[in-house]
Amino acid sequence: MHSIHTHATSFVVRWDNELPRHLTERKPFLLENTDMIFRYPPSDVVAEDGRVIMAGAIDFQTQINARLLTDVCDPNELYRSELRATHRFRCVYDPQIQRGVKETKGARKEFLREKQIEAMMKDIEANCFECPQLMWNLRAGETIWVYVQELRQLRLYEGVATRPDTNHRHHAIIRLHQRYLRWIAETGSEKMGSYNPERAYGLVICTDDFQGEARRFCVYNFLGWRMASTTARYIESKTQSPNTHSRLARELMERSSVLGTANVEILSNQLSKHTAKMLTFGTLVDSLRMAFPDLTEESYSEALDYLVEFIGELSRVRPNEIALLSVAQRQKVRESSLAHHPATWQALMRLATWLREQKEENWKARLQVLAKAYTYALKGQPQTCDLFSFQNPIWLERGVLAPGKRGVPYVVNNQRSRQVAFELLRFVAGSYRGEQGEEGGPAYGSEDHQRTEVV
Repeated sequence: MHSIHTHATSFVVRWDNELPRHLTERKPFLLENTDMIFRYPPSDVVAEDGRVIMAGAIDFQTQINARLLTDVCDPNELYRSELRATHRFRCVYDPQIQRGVKETKGARKEFLREKQIEAMMKDIEANCFECPQLMWNLRAGETIWVYVQELRQLRLYEGVATRPDTNHRHHAIIRLHQRYLRWIAETGSEKMGSYNPERAYGLVICTDDFQGEARRFCVYNFLGWRMASTTARYIESKTQSPNTHSRLARELMERSSVLGTANVEILSNQLSKHTAKMLTFGTLVDSLRMAFPDLTEESYSEALDYLVEFIGELSRVRPNEIALLSVAQRQKVRESSLAHHPATWQALMRLATWLREQKEENWKARLQVLAKAYTYALKGQPQTCDLFSFQNPIWLERGVLAPGKRGVPYVVNNQRSRQVAFELLRFVAGSYRGEQGEEGGPAYGSEDHQRTEVV
């Protein structure tokens, strides 16, 4: 914590008549029903005349509704040094403390994850948003505030609040309330679905200086103190009204002999090289979301039954990878096969959807082709290898594999590689004609890989 040496001094007083004389004629922004929490003994934090002499040693706990939050916060407003002297209180975004800004045509804008904001807005509108406390900081040395203990009232006189965290939550709450205000103006109705405009949100207010605010942002966002998203999604799948794809992933794990916590990581977003597990719960959820984007309650049970059968068949087709393995076995196949890699898993789930959409009874026969050996004509010389082998040149050619150190390739896991993997699997399954007693299909690859055949 730091001592404060500045003209922008804040105060803690017991009674209203103890207000500093220079503030008595000024009209503050008020937060009622606010509690104060000392991190250190009050005598170390507040001088005898009520002046706050230590930055970051006081926190406030209160609440705010969407209406009031929208009044005092334009979430796109950026902090400027001249705002230190403003008498109209508001909450702003400081790029130096948060994630910076990006330059666009004629404007500077925050870095935002729009999909995250949209997901929050959907939950807010449905009145099911589980929102941790919002956060402001009244930056020490730049703001003037007074806390009146007997009234439990925080009065904000000068300067602005910044947001060391919860910026996306601010955007979601305010944008949805702005939509609600437009709804009232256009329809005359104050009821917009299940939206509750009076809902209160918890608000914690810090009193850090600039360095303390920077550290708080770092701790909350980068030091790993938060729960892994994989774990959060797994726990969320057990709630009363879970996300549909999270629920599908968990119930698929429970019913599939191949999956379950023995093969799906639920505590971390990453797979350790010393684990026998095949994929993370987050990867499974994302794969199902990509494969079944329009999943509804009406189609849920049928999709779940089909996926249980599909993964069971996939395990029979690829028993060396899509299975429960020992650590040693999993480490070995990681170095040689793509069949169980996260990039391929999304492709496999999309293949499941594609096969289902064909409405053919022989989808299992088409899936069997993934187990067959393939012959490639490489510079006129036939070569045979497993479809998913690292030795299959098509993966390197198409960018799913990339050259690594010491000549050992590594799997590229991005949107393009996952799309390429799906297109190749769809091609192979679609060209297989085993039901007619004829195997094989058209060629794919470059002129060096001129012919692909099932052998």
